[in-house]
Amino acid sequence: MKLLVQSDDYGITRAVSLGCIHGIRNGVVRNTGMFANMPWIEECVEWIRPYLDQIAFGIDLNASTGPSILGHDKVPALTHEDGTFLGSKENRALDTDENDHDHLAAHRDELYAEFKAQIERHIELVGHKPDYIHNHAYGTATTDEVTRTLAKEYGVLCSVAFMDRPEVKEAGMGWYVFGGPEAQLTEDPITYITEDKGGILKEEYGYIVSHCGYADAELFKLTSFSTCRVKDLECMTSEQVKNWVKENNVELASFKDLPQEWI
Repeated sequence: MKLLVQSDDYGITRAVSLGCIHGIRNGVVRNTGMFANMPWIEECVEWIRPYLDQIAFGIDLNASTGPSILGHDKVPALTHEDGTFLGSKENRALDTDENDHDHLAAHRDELYAEFKAQIERHIELVGHKPDYIHNHAYGTATTDEVTRTLAKEYGVLCSVAFMDRPEVKEAGMGWYVFGGPEAQLTEDPITYITEDKGGILKEEYGYIVSHCGYADAELFKLTSFSTCRVKDLECMTSEQVKNWVKENNVELASFKDLPQEWI
């Protein structure tokens, strides 16, 4: 099996970024996506630049965490007056039976413009297109459609299209625990992976989406996904998971290793 291990949210905070790099250097992480909208992203990109030949560096398109790139004047339906995105809970509250649980359908142009601006920011900072495109957290049918459209326009594989393929099995996120920081510390991704609870070993391609990172004060301000990140990092750098990879003849891969015709 070829296994893509992905660690989302690179750049959401400095601590998450440093933890993700630790997962690349000392673990099984081979894919991570940039949060292009964060104010410290330039600094974080320079930290990861020495490792770009070892991984696929994609983008996590984001319309629910932190500041928008375009600002409230250009994307008022997506943001508060200060330009920060509506959070996931705020967005979900706007999804009703009346709009088929997709309030973004009425604001597709804004979402397209913001997502395109994030991709262009990635290109500006890294010097080339993202190696893949992924969606962060909150999403709807419109989010999915806009993501697929932009992926085609830029000639980049998006994770939703990757997961559509019959050769690919995504392991799921069954180790995550709903609750606060203390509850998240009870998570056991090591057992989930080494006991193949996601059922990926028999497939041609396996896909594990994780959220490796250290935790800092900014993280707790931005998201409820907090201490789960240190558990994911512990897992992806653990000897148990590394040995599982070796014992099962798993080949660690990135989006850059996939067939070009999949784009």
